[in-house]
Amino acid sequence: MFTKKTVIIVILLLVMIVGWFVFRSGKEEETVQTETVKRDTVVETVSISGEFVPQKYADIAFAGIGTLENIFVQEGEVVEKGDILATLDRSVIRSQLADARIALAIVVENEKLARRDWNDLKPEERAAKKLASEQAREKVRTIEAQLRESVLHAPFSGQVSKIDMRANEIAGAGKRVLRLVEGNDFVIEARVPESDIVKVVTGMGAKVTFDALSSDDIFQAEVIEIDPSATVVQDVVSYVVTFRLIQNDERLKEGMTADIDIETVKKENVLSVPFRALAKEKGVYYVEVKQGEEFVRVPVTIGLEGDEGLVEITSGLQEGDMVTIGAKQKK
Repeated sequence: MFTKKTVIIVILLLVMIVGWFVFRSGKEEETVQTETVKRDTVVETVSISGEFVPQKYADIAFAGIGTLENIFVQEGEVVEKGDILATLDRSVIRSQLADARIALAIVVENEKLARRDWNDLKPEERAAKKLASEQAREKVRTIEAQLRESVLHAPFSGQVSKIDMRANEIAGAGKRVLRLVEGNDFVIEARVPESDIVKVVTGMGAKVTFDALSSDDIFQAEVIEIDPSATVVQDVVSYVVTFRLIQNDERLKEGMTADIDIETVKKENVLSVPFRALAKEKGVYYVEVKQGEEFVRVPVTIGLEGDEGLVEITSGLQEGDMVTIGAKQKK
């Protein structure tokens, strides 16, 4: 008679044997995915976003802080160089200027009175009188400069394309009040991270799509300018790169967001394999190449790593070789 314990052990053994055969069967039937080594085009791109802007424009802002009193223009209005565009509330500054001029008049008069007995004064007393007059004059000049800075003038003739503020709002120092555009030429401005800027040079081509249009509307562009100085925004260093579209389109409007792919490197007719075919061990890349019914590990040297999942092979493989992809040949 079999004991209960013996029956349990026999059942477990049978389960293990069946499981082993199933596992072996799955391994034997495993299909190895392969790819043929062939010649292709490998491209490296830098992808960034930018803005469609006028080629020549100025974002007009006050140098100081104050309450916006008047805006004398409207969007779309054409202005001439020197025209007044906007003003801050100048009532306080005017009052300060009046007080400063009165103070200046007093110290100047005191100096004139002192000059009647100028030779009787000590050198330091004469110097103090002169200094008081000069300080009063400098205060007047400073307030007059502040008064001039409270008025925005058009730096060139052009068209007002944007107005960002309204009367009675607080204008911060450097905060854009309006944008003035000269001419009808538009470009794309984009920020390229410092890690990629060394790959970009003027004259390079780029493909551009706009969020406002279909992704099938692909525009050709060219790098025309690279800002030599860096811009730091939230501790991120980047460089402003300007692109010119090869073709114009009336659907494009100022401020539209552009998605840009800059073709930094392109190699045609080179041996290539999908990057998934590569493995790396101790700093050496290798692939598994089919030789007869077996797969043999072969070290390779890679070149350009493309953006479409392809990688250039500079040595180790020949055109027509069959390499594994993903799952490796069982050993």
